[in-house]
Amino acid sequence: MIRLYRLDGTEFLLNVDLISQVESIPDTVITLLSGEKIKVKNSIIDVTVKMKAFRLGIEEENRDSEELSSSNERKRNFPRP
Repeated sequence: MIRLYRLDGTEFLLNVDLISQVESIPDTVITLLSGEKIKVKNSIIDVTVKMKAFRLGIEEENRDSEELSSSNERKRNFPRP
């Protein structure tokens, strides 16, 4: 499951296996396999990053994409042995 925010700021968890498509029109709209549509505050990029991280088994799927990218940048700055 990934952590997302509804337009009113309510936090919820969404089962990634139920997602059919994600659109940005201009709000991010997630369409479930059932046809139900959910509008979220998260950007389409943030939702995509969380979905990919979840699929890869990374525990960072619940962090904001900005946090994720900045933590990856910090990791790259460490010298390699």
